[in-house]
Amino acid sequence: MIKVLQAPIDPVVVRQKFSIVGTTSPENAGKAIGLTIDDQIKTSGPVVGADGAWRVEFVFLQPGNRQLEVAIANESVDVPIEVVAEAVKPIISPRLRFAPLPQNVRAEEAFILRGFADSYQEGDQLILRADKTIELARPRVQAGQWQASLLFHGSGKRLIEIIGSDQDRAQTTLEVQPAALQVLPRSIWTSKPTPSDVANLQPRRITMHHTFVSPTLAPSANQSQEIQRMRQLWQSHVGGNGWSDIGYHYVIMPSGRIYEARFERKRGAHDVINDGLGIAFDGVYTSATISPAQFQSAVALCTTLCKRYGIDDPVKLVPTPTNAFGIRQLPRICAHRDRVQTECPGSGGGRTIRLEEIRQAVRQRL
Repeated sequence: MIKVLQAPIDPVVVRQKFSIVGTTSPENAGKAIGLTIDDQIKTSGPVVGADGAWRVEFVFLQPGNRQLEVAIANESVDVPIEVVAEAVKPIISPRLRFAPLPQNVRAEEAFILRGFADSYQEGDQLILRADKTIELARPRVQAGQWQASLLFHGSGKRLIEIIGSDQDRAQTTLEVQPAALQVLPRSIWTSKPTPSDVANLQPRRITMHHTFVSPTLAPSANQSQEIQRMRQLWQSHVGGNGWSDIGYHYVIMPSGRIYEARFERKRGAHDVINDGLGIAFDGVYTSATISPAQFQSAVALCTTLCKRYGIDDPVKLVPTPTNAFGIRQLPRICAHRDRVQTECPGSGGGRTIRLEEIRQAVRQRL
């Protein structure tokens, strides 16, 4: 048995002496080591010590990707060596840092995270990531600094990374406090994040839907049943419709529990125009009416979203692009059927989902 314990990892310079250290069976003590350079030139090396240890000192005279074969008795091992004409000049790595973290970060409330990017070029793009897997934003460097508007749906400690390259990143831990409005995070029903290549979204309105999946779950349904429904919706949208992700941003179950669906900062697939957030009541509401718990959750969720995105009057009519009707005068909280030729989310005027009541209740809270 012959084993290399130490060999150059970084490139060596022409005429720079380096060592290869290893071990073999003590039975080979006193035997000379054989060296083969680049499968061509053979020479003898030092002898093996009494304990089986050996050490080769060597110098290359030419640069390139070189190879040394070290042989003892009938065994050998190859050692690749990168040889360069001159020493690689050290590169001063750009450095990323976090500014002091904001205080009292709360779930469902947007906040700004800031930091510094020393030695980066203006406009360089960074990646902001949570918990090693979830991409949050791609801020660009401006005047040696970066910032991103963030939002978390769940509470707890989050590992935050700002990444410039594999070698240059910074980490911090952020404590997210529970929200007054409880939204069950996407991670509760899937480990797959919304694909990062989906276009970003700056929401201008909210479009209300029903999922039209039957049977409608009972208000007493448990969370396991609701999680299964979320997976069913995802499969229908991705496997059936060929979309990259579930189309809605939020789904409200008859129990009143709110589930995060598509990442809120990514463009949805729910009303063709997709310039706003899509909220769906799970179930069929062609004639049936949403549950009281769904109504209360919709008011709370829409209020939070309107505050977050500067929708100051969800009742006022504004020019709104549609897929089927050209430009229409619609409220900022509208129905799917207001923009697309469809019966979703149920009866005309949104009666079964209490749409006008939702708008009025939200306006009172803004």
